[in-house]
Amino acid sequence: MSLYSNKLCALTLLVDNRLSSYTGIKRDFAAVCEQSTDFHFPNLEKQFENIERNVIRANEWRSNQKMANGEDGDKASIKSSGSSSSERDQEKASRLQTGDFYITRHSNLSEVHLVFHIVADDNVMAADLSSRDALILGYRNILKACFRYDVYTITLPLLLVHNMAEEMTIAWCMRRAELVFKCVKGFMMELATWGGQEARTIQFLVPKGISDETFSSLCNMLPSVFRLSNAIIVKS
Repeated sequence: MSLYSNKLCALTLLVDNRLSSYTGIKRDFAAVCEQSTDFHFPNLEKQFENIERNVIRANEWRSNQKMANGEDGDKASIKSSGSSSSERDQEKASRLQTGDFYITRHSNLSEVHLVFHIVADDNVMAADLSSRDALILGYRNILKACFRYDVYTITLPLLLVHNMAEEMTIAWCMRRAELVFKCVKGFMMELATWGGQEARTIQFLVPKGISDETFSSLCNMLPSVFRLSNAIIVKS
């Protein structure tokens, strides 16, 4: 019933730069969406078609901006769907860049009205990821959209990955979590100046299979970054 309220819930998924639902977590997500009919919004494939048209226009604009600023831009590869000479050109024109995200809308998912699909690349596994990385800045843009469009609860992958890997040691996980915690805190403080006094909820999601020791360390880190002020109790 909260679908038409001003307190929406959202989920963030890390995806590759192709608009499709055939691989990895995108395939699993599509399977969940198909378990029941969405009577309010177009099906996932139809939403992808609409998004692809917008991405082509956005890439064309981005290429023109680069050329106007004197940067190298591959204008020949960015074409509208009507003038594309081949499927390869069409596919290339609809590719997204790291940190870009697109939104799908749903009425048949539990506790989720919007899904932010943010593009991540292989660089996400780097141990020296910085606060100016495109993926981190993509999180900032997602939170900005939440403030703008009444999304009051959002779930974010804490380690910027959905699955554990061998190189993800406890030290790696702690460094990555600290980076994300501090950046999200900074983004929230920045966006709070836009106004509005109502509390918002951010849920941090860890990869399945994470060790109990690592999970406990991450939980202990959270209150050290997001410090709570002591309440002042006034006695009569």
